[in-house]
Amino acid sequence: MKNTEIKENNRWAIIEDMIGKAENLILSTHINPDGDGIGSQLAMASYLKKLGKKFIILNPSPVSYEIQFLSEYADFLHYDRSTHKYLLPLADLVIVLDIGDYSRLGYLGEDLLEVGLQMVSIDHHPHQEPNKFSYAIHDTSACSTGFLIFDYLKYVYGTTDSLSKEAADGLYVALMTDTGSFRFSNADADSHEMASELIRLGVKPHELYQKVYESLPLEKVKLLALALGTIHMAGHGKLAWFVITEDMIKDAGASKEHVSGFTDTVRSIQGVEVAIMIHELSENKTRLNFRSKGKVKINGLARKFGGGGHQFAAGALVDKPLDIVREAIVAEGVSEIEHQLKKGV
Repeated sequence: MKNTEIKENNRWAIIEDMIGKAENLILSTHINPDGDGIGSQLAMASYLKKLGKKFIILNPSPVSYEIQFLSEYADFLHYDRSTHKYLLPLADLVIVLDIGDYSRLGYLGEDLLEVGLQMVSIDHHPHQEPNKFSYAIHDTSACSTGFLIFDYLKYVYGTTDSLSKEAADGLYVALMTDTGSFRFSNADADSHEMASELIRLGVKPHELYQKVYESLPLEKVKLLALALGTIHMAGHGKLAWFVITEDMIKDAGASKEHVSGFTDTVRSIQGVEVAIMIHELSENKTRLNFRSKGKVKINGLARKFGGGGHQFAAGALVDKPLDIVREAIVAEGVSEIEHQLKKGV
């Protein structure tokens, strides 16, 4: 089926029609799913349940500890080829949420292409074209994918009153986490109006905030302490970078999933415009995480290293050792910051 970017005012009609015709669906999101991906899945799962549809949630990674409580509402399966691959041909529609790039489906994405299923993407990240989806709604003006799912459910229900408790909680988590608890530049009027509607439906923001942000395992705090000890400044204090090695994770008794949010913390340093986390995943694989305060766009920088993302929040995975990546990214980061601030980009 020809790849089509849906831009009509009534952009949800085709999605509703495709779901209506499907009998067996798969919901998925990106590797290392965050609150936006999982919360959006939860809301969509609640909708499919109301329609009486058969569906499974298959993700390329397990749910992280910060949002594990959402698993009380749905079964988020970590895709395993030996266990789950036989399920793929049984589906007639796949809905992928918050993916950013098809490659972020990992092995699951490879297997879905092999089966040749019809796939829909709903996302607020920019995508390269062409992509591998049958239909796509990629709205970069939306603050989160959860906002788009909220908009879709308002369209099909005609009201927000029909949202279940789990859908409302999932959507609020999606909204809260992707706006940095309404601190980021994407926290626009629409995001606050959405929050207001969800609160009227019974969502308790303080309880969800505590579950996501104030239930940190001690191991994460220990790892953060080690990471903060590696902070370096460059570019006249405009760039702050830090490293996380395999040994640091081992010494803290932590895991690689515990690094979420670290780059945001380093970005908060006075005078810093861009923060970069350089995370050693293995001897020859390094993860980069970029955060900008809003004056410097960093998704182009991420693309130079094979990644991508939003203008002010992006990442990349590089098949090179940490030391080599560190030397390259610091130099490129300083150059990019200086160029953009000088040109006023």
